[in-house]
Amino acid sequence: MKNLLSALLCCISFSAAAGIQVDATRVIYNGSAQSASLNIHNDKADTYMVQTWLDQGDASKTPQDIPLQVIPPVLKLAGNKEAVLRFIYSGKGLPQDRESLFWVNVQEIPPTSNKENVLQIAVRTRIKLFYRPDGLNTSLEKQAAALKWHRQGNQLTVENSGPFNITLGTITLTSSNGKKQTINADMIKPFDRATINLPAGTENGSRLSFSYINDYGGNSEVKDISL
Repeated sequence: MKNLLSALLCCISFSAAAGIQVDATRVIYNGSAQSASLNIHNDKADTYMVQTWLDQGDASKTPQDIPLQVIPPVLKLAGNKEAVLRFIYSGKGLPQDRESLFWVNVQEIPPTSNKENVLQIAVRTRIKLFYRPDGLNTSLEKQAAALKWHRQGNQLTVENSGPFNITLGTITLTSSNGKKQTINADMIKPFDRATINLPAGTENGSRLSFSYINDYGGNSEVKDISL
């Protein structure tokens, strides 16, 4: 049976490279704007259909009650052409004292291949969309620098007392003898805290530095925090 499956796979060509490319890693929707936008483009010569929608973190669900919509929900994108997706807020339903997080889904539907024995895989891209209300009176940079860090044994707690979602990259712990160890971290929601389990050997870390993802999708760093 295994040999038969291997033989069948040898007769099939796989086409899994994404044709539709997304030109950003995140979208910031400022509350003062009437809409936000995201550019996409078709890298292939063939025409692709594209389906777009928003979710709230569960990739398997498509909520119907989100007060944000993406336009157009379906489009046809010719080969080597670009398109602009627009996000429009209905004006009510989202908190005004903190950011709201959504996920943008861009699902490509490739054309039917004119070749035999070709298995095509439709690629879905997901990126974060942050709706940022007016009047928060701070910035992502200030809020990242204001994070409060506490270490107890093999656990590191970080507290976010502000209204921004902060996506952490890596945390570098430095012990009193200068030894450095790096661990990965995740996103901290507004007015929330997260606990990170530290690997063995980091219990004596007395100072830390960390990186976070800025509004442009790049890494910014905050250095030399005392624990």
